[in-house]
Amino acid sequence: MRYIILSLMVILSACTQTDDLALYKTNLEIVQKAMACYETPQDFETFASLVHADVEHQSPVYGQGKVGYDGVLGQAKFYMEGFSNVAFENAVWLPGVDTTSYTNDGSVRVYGTWTGESKETGNSFSVDSYHYFDIQDGQIIASGDYFDATGMVMAVSAQAAQE
Repeated sequence: MRYIILSLMVILSACTQTDDLALYKTNLEIVQKAMACYETPQDFETFASLVHADVEHQSPVYGQGKVGYDGVLGQAKFYMEGFSNVAFENAVWLPGVDTTSYTNDGSVRVYGTWTGESKETGNSFSVDSYHYFDIQDGQIIASGDYFDATGMVMAVSAQAAQE
């Protein structure tokens, strides 16, 4: 009897993991579409349509902490209007995990390198980053960006162009 119960637990766990992997793949498509909106050519309207009105986003900007919908769209507009030839390179896409059970929860994580140029100065940038995304009803409900946003902006500034 013990082996039957153990076998059933393994089978149910495998089925749950398969469902979570399918959810991850669905959510991965949404996230990749959102990330592509930052690349050249930028697509603000599509990006905005992929962000949930109740989003909570961990900003990469020093001192900002978590921002909501207006903050996410404001940051997106800043990057999309201020930079050209943007690309997200060397992406490593990973499924997220529940922090208590350590099982796939359908969320999406990615490591990669953003590259591009300041439209104002023509200076180029390259910055390594980490991003996470939780999806609800086909939209990003929680996300976070981890990279040196302040350093990137300073590196492409007019003052950096003169040095």
